[in-house]
Amino acid sequence: MRIVEAKTVEDYLDRYYKRDRYTGRGKENEAALLESYQEQFKNEGYVCTSHHDNVVGEFIAWPFYPGHKEVDNDSITNNKE
Repeated sequence: MRIVEAKTVEDYLDRYYKRDRYTGRGKENEAALLESYQEQFKNEGYVCTSHHDNVVGEFIAWPFYPGHKEVDNDSITNNKE
């Protein structure tokens, strides 16, 4: 799970959603997807996308995900015995 950065819902989709699944299926599908994500953001305060649909390759969310705690990967790496 990765929390990503974006300025708006549209920016989130432009940056992270796979092109062929966002803009590659026609303007009507693109508008419907944007509307759906904007509605989720309005209602929930965040959006998320599965690893199948984004360019990162893992589950992502913006600007947060409920119950998700950030893990400091450096401290895990540096604490090896």
